[in-house]
Amino acid sequence: MDRLFSMDNPVWRAIGRLVDLVWINILTLVCALPVFTAGASFTAMYDVLLRMAEDRQGALTGRFFRAFRKNFLPATKLWLCALAVLAVYGYNLWLVHAGALDGLGALKKVSLGVILLILFLLIVMMHYCFGLTARYENSMGRTVKNAALLTIAFFPKSFCMGVLTFFPLALTLLSDYFFWLWFLYGLAYPGWLIARLMATVFARMEERDGE
Repeated sequence: MDRLFSMDNPVWRAIGRLVDLVWINILTLVCALPVFTAGASFTAMYDVLLRMAEDRQGALTGRFFRAFRKNFLPATKLWLCALAVLAVYGYNLWLVHAGALDGLGALKKVSLGVILLILFLLIVMMHYCFGLTARYENSMGRTVKNAALLTIAFFPKSFCMGVLTFFPLALTLLSDYFFWLWFLYGLAYPGWLIARLMATVFARMEERDGE
């Protein structure tokens, strides 16, 4: 009976993890509400989630806000640059949807595919950028360069990270019933799975640097 209610019980640990992820999701959403602070919020989220993925979890709230304050400037610069780039590609998608390439025939589908692929890679790079900012101190240019290299060098994991990004959004679009699920877990749960993938990438990278 004591073992049943022990916090080392896998069931209770799983429940505790789910509760932690709800709280991290709420913190991330609230701190991202002003929009321009979203970069710092995502970086703080990954700081906490990477520690969770490596079983180095501490006080969630305190760690989140320490990371938020520490990385505010570099993360905000990254986020604003990313928004500008995403806006350009979003505008290109709108032009294609509005019929700007209708006269190109089959080339329209190729152009649309290229735009969507670049958008997919950019979103994966953003995950790496926030994770790298949370983990290492580097210039913005070096962080973006490293994110691009990691996206290509570990493409199978990068692809999974991209799929995990869109999965909660796809569920929400399928049915309104998934909205509250997104509100509770939409950022933190896929972020935790992405952090687990990212942690293995960082471990490989640090191992190579050590060698």
